[in-house]
Amino acid sequence: MSKDLAKATTREASAGQALDQTVVVRTEPRRSAALQRVTARARVRTGGVNPATILTVYVVLLMLVPSRLVVGGLGAVGTMATIWALVGLLWIAGSWFTRRIQPLPGSRVPRLVMVPLAVAVMVAYVACGRRDASALEVNAADRGVILLAAWWGIVLIGSAVDDLARLKKLLRVLVRCATVAAVIGIAEFFLHRDLLGWLVIPGLQSNAATDAVMTRGAFTRPTSTAIHPLELATTLAMILPFALQQAFDPATKGGVVRRWAPVALIAVASLATVSRSAVIGIVLVFLVLYPTWSSKRRWPAVGFLIVALGGLKVAIPGFLSTITSMFTAWFNGTDTSTQARVMDYQDVFGYVAQRPWSGMGFGSFLPAIYRYTDNMYLLALVEMGIIGVAALLVLFIAMIHNGGAARRRLTDPADRELALSFVAAGVVVLICTATFDTLSFPMVSGLFFLLLGLSGALSGLSAQQLTAEGQMLLISKQASEEVVV
Repeated sequence: MSKDLAKATTREASAGQALDQTVVVRTEPRRSAALQRVTARARVRTGGVNPATILTVYVVLLMLVPSRLVVGGLGAVGTMATIWALVGLLWIAGSWFTRRIQPLPGSRVPRLVMVPLAVAVMVAYVACGRRDASALEVNAADRGVILLAAWWGIVLIGSAVDDLARLKKLLRVLVRCATVAAVIGIAEFFLHRDLLGWLVIPGLQSNAATDAVMTRGAFTRPTSTAIHPLELATTLAMILPFALQQAFDPATKGGVVRRWAPVALIAVASLATVSRSAVIGIVLVFLVLYPTWSSKRRWPAVGFLIVALGGLKVAIPGFLSTITSMFTAWFNGTDTSTQARVMDYQDVFGYVAQRPWSGMGFGSFLPAIYRYTDNMYLLALVEMGIIGVAALLVLFIAMIHNGGAARRRLTDPADRELALSFVAAGVVVLICTATFDTLSFPMVSGLFFLLLGLSGALSGLSAQQLTAEGQMLLISKQASEEVVV
């Protein structure tokens, strides 16, 4: 009897040990192959130079060093930001070849949509070489290829940012730099002078055609660190949604003034350029963001706008009426600048008819030889043909798509608003590109390609987060089933 009892006890102990071992093993299930690939390909770098560091320097050079200052002999592509972008292209290429940096899954859209632009620019470059182009046009086409390489570098580095905290920090630097540029622009507006005309940096020279201050009506149109008021207006309008997102973000440190001063300064400086592009850009930002806000935000926002417009009317007499008259003249057909552009379109389409698919060469339709177009879509049609216009539209839509895709995947409200900011910036550049030659200006074009790359990074980070959350749900479900068993 005692032997049978001993055997039974031994069997029960063995079974209990086996059960304990089974539970221990199954409470740590193997990770899925998808999660392993994400972890392997998205290594977060904790030290050394990383993409966000390279882009932080780029943002400072882009926003704070006047775009008119260039390296002699390079022309418009000789800005410090462009040169840094070319250096960054070499750095990111070496990092990818040595596998020090690997792209996140889901971040490839910006890199893919750059291919049609590269094809359009190179086809146009060949077309410029095959026609009887002047030396100035050939040099301009050469600069266009250099610009393409710089833009590729910024997009590649931007889409390689593999940490959401670093991406947010970079965007905070962007907003702060834009705030500094906005303060300079507002000061120029009230002081009626170019505050940076005296600035000289050793090794650089001014590329501006004239140092004369632009005016509209009784108001000075500031340029700050940009080349033209239109460039400053559109650049600040593209950055405005990120300033708003940071003001609403609970993680942003500081009181009301520190949160909202950048928003107010950027918006006012954009309007101070006295341009239709500024008004259109700001309106587009609110059209994208306002429907997503709760009622607790909507009504205070409307009240603030009413008070702000009233304050502008009292503080700057005639300012709002000047802006209003620009649009009324535009719509009733009495705007002389618009009439002049439309009259020139017939001649421009004559050049398009000569090379409708390839164009004349990116950057070669020089105002000194031909004329201004003040419409990047039309200019792209002349310089890069139908292929170029399609490539531009794909670029703009890609940034909007990346922001929307990231917003659908993300769960944190602040992160969702960050993704929507990319959508708003993409809509601004999509529409404002029809009002002036966006890619002909270094600040606004450099900012667009920076945001394009970062939108891809955010899309990849959101996909990584979604995969990790799905894996955690799977683990939780398996653990619950084991407890029930």
